[in-house]
Amino acid sequence: MSEDSAIVRASSSKQLALRLLRRRSFRAGYLAQVVDLAVRDVVRSQFDEPEEREAAQVQQRLIRYAANGQPGATELARAMLDVKHAIDLVRHGHYRATAVSESGPDTTVSAEQLLALITEAGRDRVLATQGGALVLLTEDEKTSTVYRPVSAAEANALRQAARSVKEEAIRLHERAVEALRPHVRMADWSKDDGYGVAVDVVRDEVSVQWWPAAVPESLPLWEQGGIRQLCMALLSDRFIVSEGDERRPHAVMLRI
Repeated sequence: MSEDSAIVRASSSKQLALRLLRRRSFRAGYLAQVVDLAVRDVVRSQFDEPEEREAAQVQQRLIRYAANGQPGATELARAMLDVKHAIDLVRHGHYRATAVSESGPDTTVSAEQLLALITEAGRDRVLATQGGALVLLTEDEKTSTVYRPVSAAEANALRQAARSVKEEAIRLHERAVEALRPHVRMADWSKDDGYGVAVDVVRDEVSVQWWPAAVPESLPLWEQGGIRQLCMALLSDRFIVSEGDERRPHAVMLRI
């Protein structure tokens, strides 16, 4: 059996559908307990994984719960449809993830990871395209990620490339902190008043920006106080420095 046909076969499993439903978050928190109670009605021990037959019985109980108009019935029914929709769409073992309108290397996700992402997002935010590719929209529908099926070998190569980029970004972060620390106040995340310059890894870039902590009046120090210009001057001799984008308009970006 090929890898793809194995995924298709697994995707028809009631066990898989139940696992996805149990991992999903609900606005009505008690629905997670409703699902767990349905499982306990069928499975002898809460520590045992339901078998295929038992998972089908649990599903029937949940369908009756939703059909009878019990509390949270509409949300539960929608969640079960979202699970079915995700299983119908994900037909491959590995996917290449490309963030639209964002820089950085592509990453890879397994079928299980993508199933969880699509189930959580819901049917309205997932589009199927040619060649088995899937487009997942963000909640505000302003950005998206394209997931294209790839072989296991290509997925492994993508993981290694992404790991190398991440490691390089971490080294760049360490060098930036080393260059700035002697000259500017650095953010201290452990303190409520730990405002200062924050250096963060953002995909294949490093961002340098001001973190006001719980002291919003410290924010003008970044622009009007000249700290941003000082950071630019300290970093320009060692790194490729650019202005931030629309999401980080006041940041200083360092590229690998």
